[in-house]
Amino acid sequence: MIRLFLIAPLLLLTACATPEQRCIADATEDLRVVNRLIAETRANLERGYAIEKEPDTSIGISFCAGNRGRAVLCTQRETEYRDRPVAFDRAAEERKLADLEAKRLELEVRTRRDLKACDALA
Repeated sequence: MIRLFLIAPLLLLTACATPEQRCIADATEDLRVVNRLIAETRANLERGYAIEKEPDTSIGISFCAGNRGRAVLCTQRETEYRDRPVAFDRAAEERKLADLEAKRLELEVRTRRDLKACDALA
């Protein structure tokens, strides 16, 4: 429930974006994802290992509103994530980086074309 309160303002801000701003965000989304993956892959190669997010779930106890407004004990599942080093195949990671860089070139062309279409909305 708390997460909904954190996400709601972001949803409202997104809804307030102009058609041009939404167009630009949509046009650049794939390129942003590929750029993030390239940066992550390069960091893995430089570091010599990858990092995975490992969930660590625990049960917490807190007070909740019960019948007639009385406080009662409630349990809540809480999940935190911690980084865990993971070995990888260096040759496969280098091939992945080459593939991502080739894909980025394609996406740059498509993104420029799509951004020109967004200019028409201004």
